[in-house]
Amino acid sequence: MPVSTAPSPTVPPSVPAGSPARRGTPFTRRTRTALGLAAAGITLVAASGCAASVAQNTASVDTGESVPWGAGPEEYRAALADMEPTTLTFQAGTASGESHTGKRELAFAENIEEWSGGKIRVETVFGQAIAPYDEVTEGVADGRIDIGVEIPIYTPTKYPNINALVDLSTSVKGDPYFSEMVTTTAMQEVAWDHGAIISDYEEKGVDVLVPVEFEFSNALLCSEPRTSTEDFAGSMIRVGSKADVAIVKALGAVPVSMHYPETYEALQRNTMDCTFAGLKIAQTYGFYDAAPYVVFPQEKSFVRSPTSMIAGHGFRQLPLAARQMIFDLTMHRYAQHIEASVAFNDDSMEDIAASGGEVLRLEADAEAALEGANAELADRVDGLQSLDGSALASDLEAAVTKWEGIARDAGYAEIHDHADLVGDSAAAVDGMPIAKALYEDVYLDLRPGAGV
Repeated sequence: MPVSTAPSPTVPPSVPAGSPARRGTPFTRRTRTALGLAAAGITLVAASGCAASVAQNTASVDTGESVPWGAGPEEYRAALADMEPTTLTFQAGTASGESHTGKRELAFAENIEEWSGGKIRVETVFGQAIAPYDEVTEGVADGRIDIGVEIPIYTPTKYPNINALVDLSTSVKGDPYFSEMVTTTAMQEVAWDHGAIISDYEEKGVDVLVPVEFEFSNALLCSEPRTSTEDFAGSMIRVGSKADVAIVKALGAVPVSMHYPETYEALQRNTMDCTFAGLKIAQTYGFYDAAPYVVFPQEKSFVRSPTSMIAGHGFRQLPLAARQMIFDLTMHRYAQHIEASVAFNDDSMEDIAASGGEVLRLEADAEAALEGANAELADRVDGLQSLDGSALASDLEAAVTKWEGIARDAGYAEIHDHADLVGDSAAAVDGMPIAKALYEDVYLDLRPGAGV
């Protein structure tokens, strides 16, 4: 698998002159992708509308100088030398800066400050201190937050099209990291290609920097071993999405809606038997102390939950070069997302063992119940009026196949046992190759200034 790079940011690769990205032609990414997939023998169903570039979704006061993709800190500092200093408020997507995810959020903010030559100061806020999850979008729209991380699963009626992707996320096989990395990459491509998904945010007055960044798939964390429908019957299980509800009901359990910061106490007091959570959340919030039995499906996966990065007025008022810089730096943030998720797997295996728990798999009857729930979720997406659910599902299937090939070509190895992704094996995972491929293939045509 690709070896991890140094902690300092890797400068994005230059784009050859004459490429679509250098020419700055928007709305070409789907055509380019379709040609690539056709060459591989994959049919791509037409999307329900391509996304505009970030530049087209913003109204800046002064566009200013453009900096080409592949520029390093020195070029950005030169382009922003005459910029008036400013401060952006960034509400990060984690409780503190101490976790693996918190450190990557701090690195994102520090890179903005460094690459701008100190012209942009970033005030990073943790723990939803300005706006709680499900109200971050409003906080960005009204100017309290300049760049924020939202969780769209908590209010599915506000984000119906994003939650359609959540419903489809169970259709892809889960594993310790390869399929998870492929799926979250494919989901970003599909999200950008379906205008209805992007409009879930844009119609609320914010700009999209990252439409969806899916976490690695959830597990069921339980206070005692539960792997069969008999075990789950009547159990109280905390859910975080509508898709979770369908799965819990199929298992014969009782779904209880609760934000994850409140979950530990419920597990500790035995008012909750299990919770859905990714290993990242479980490790960050210490869930293993109260729920050390971690259950995964055998063939498919439980729900994957996304966050989104959105921006508002403060971002729009920046010179073009500054907006390009921030947009480009989200690539590094995505690479660190992959690395942080793998690091959480490593930490989780240690914590599960220390808590006396173990990693388990669903028994056949529970697996069949999950398959039934997955089919129900797919039917729900297919019946949506707000977007073409059939096209969304077909596009996701094609994108997953495409990114599996790209990941293998980049040297990523498939690991099937969570216990094998620990120590040196986990530390060796480098997220930059897949992040670089994603940004060259998807994000370049959406970059601020594309087509200007």
